[in-house]
Amino acid sequence: MKAYYDTGSLLPLYVEEVFSDVVTQLVEARKEPIAFNMLQEIEFENAMRLKVFRRDISTAQLHAVLAARDEDIQSGRLVRRLVNWPQVFVESQRISAASTIRTGCRTLDVLHVAIAVKWGCELFVTADDRQAKAAKMAGLKAFDLRGKP
Repeated sequence: MKAYYDTGSLLPLYVEEVFSDVVTQLVEARKEPIAFNMLQEIEFENAMRLKVFRRDISTAQLHAVLAARDEDIQSGRLVRRLVNWPQVFVESQRISAASTIRTGCRTLDVLHVAIAVKWGCELFVTADDRQAKAAKMAGLKAFDLRGKP
């Protein structure tokens, strides 16, 4: 599992969004499970509940998406991976100091980049320009779902 998918790139795998086709093709081409951590999990669930709040999806659709996500965990498509939070917080501080002034990256986005670094990932998948820049500055190759280099 050498790719890290930020939460915004996981959502289009489960609900139709602008980047659904691009991220689906990337996952299929990489032919590897997707590492999944507790930060992604809570962000994923909260984002889906926000979709219900905004009336983008129904409660029934929310439950179907969460069930599909759980099936992917059981099948091994998503693999829960532990995060060494003390190491990630130290790495986040380093990444923030090196990149936030130039990128405007938010704390949660820096945390995702730091997790990817600590996991030894090579590729960081995102649709967030600031996060992509921070990932590159941290030594990762960024795959921008918007097609930007």
